[in-house]
Formats: sequence, C-alpha cells, structure tokens
Amino acid sequence: MEYTGYTVKTIVLSALLIGAGCFFGLVCGWVEGSYDLLFDPSMATLYLGLKFLGALAAVAIAAGLVAVLIRSFWICALAFGLSALGMFAVWDFAVISFIMAVIYVLGGLAYCWGVRGELKGRLQFSVWHIMRSQAILLVVLIAVGCAGLYAGYSDEVDRDGFTFPTAIIDNIVETAAGQIDDGLTPEQKAAAEAELRADVENIADLVESRVEASESYVPVGFAAVVFLPLSTIALMLSWIPILVLAVIFILLASLKLVNREVETVNITRLSL
Repeated sequence: MEYTGYTVKTIVLSALLIGAGCFFGLVCGWVEGSYDLLFDPSMATLYLGLKFLGALAAVAIAAGLVAVLIRSFWICALAFGLSALGMFAVWDFAVISFIMAVIYVLGGLAYCWGVRGELKGRLQFSVWHIMRSQAILLVVLIAVGCAGLYAGYSDEVDRDGFTFPTAIIDNIVETAAGQIDDGLTPEQKAAAEAELRADVENIADLVESRVEASESYVPVGFAAVVFLPLSTIALMLSWIPILVLAVIFILLASLKLVNREVETVNITRLSL
C-alpha cells in the first residue's frame, strides 16, 4: 500500500513537471513570434515578460518538488526528459528548439544532482539550501527563452536581411522632437522634425551597411543583450519560488502527504 502511494505521488509530481515544461515551451513559442515587441516596449511587452517569468517560476517550483521528494535520480531524469519532450513538442519541431530541449534536460539533471548533494551535506532539511542549484537552473531556463528571441529574429534576418528596427527610429525621433524649441511655428517645427528623421534614417542606413557583412551575428547579440538583464532580474527574484516551495512543503507535511524521515549517521573525526 505504501509503495502504491509513493508511485502515485511520483506520477503526480512528474506530471506537474511535464506540464510546467509544456507551458514553458508554449511561452518560448510566444517569445519567438513576438521578439519585435522588445524594439517598441509597451504593455504587450510587459505581459509577455510576466508570462515568461511565470513559466520560469512554474518550472522552478515543479523541479524543486521532483528533486527533493522523488528518491530515485533516474526517475527524476525521466521526468525531466519527458518535460523537455513536452517543451519541444509545444514550442516547435525545429533544430533550435531541439537543441534547447537537450540543454533543458542537462540543466535539469545538473539541478537534481546539485540538490541531492546540498541536502545530503546538511543535518536538517531546509528548502533554502537548494537556492544555489535553483539559480543555475534559472539561468539555463533564461538562456533557453533567449534562444527563442534569437530564433525569431534570425528568421527575419535570413529572410529580409538586417534592417534597423523602425520602432527604434520612431522612438528616437519622438524623444528628440520633444526637445525642439516650442517657439517655432508649426511649419518650422514640422520641417525640423522631418530633418531630424532624415538624419536618424541616414545613421540607420550607415549602421545597416556596416553590419551587412556580419548580419548573421546580430540576432546572437540581440539575445545576449536581453539575457544579461533578464538573468539579473530572475536571480534577484529567485527567492520567490523558494518561498513558494517552503509553503508547499509545510502544507504537504501538515496533510501527511510527505513524511519526515530521520536518519542516524556516523561522524568520523580526528582527535588527540
């Protein structure tokens, strides 16, 4: 009976991780299709960012439950493998998504191994001990998400070549136009704005001509520029999934769905 209960709980935890992986793959697909939102930040950009952070939290929480509560490392590995398969299937059947699925699995295995090592070296269980391993997992997940940005932008560059984003030109012109002297007549102000736009477009054309020879590297740089601040934000907020896990473990223990096991260990020391 106890073995059956453990099997059911293992299946449920694995299903949660698989579901989180599918949701993460879905959000990565949205990121790939909406990469241009970053060129013209708006509420849609904020909503996409919140969905991505939510997907990160979902995977981090589900992964924490699996890594801590499932005894067998190989069952954890299987759960992460199925989660990666779900991410790949929901995201896109493409080379980049397959590579990211492999990276997702490797990051998950490293996370499980790190969690087990950190908990094994502690005398008393605390969910805060797994924060370092979770930070590594979050960085891996952010890299996977930024690969979606790269994939979407790379497709456009391969198809149409690199062009300076129009939204950025519009924002530059709009910001600079606000500094134009209000004492000008409407005709003079319109002429000044037209001249300003022409200057900005000339600079954009110059940038395009300089980048043309190495335009295939632009999407990589774009993804890297997004990765750095995003990883910083995620690491600053990494305590939130840990706090949620702490609450979940307290509830599970209170409901007798998990057991507190006490082990006796022998400690070897040198003495005079």
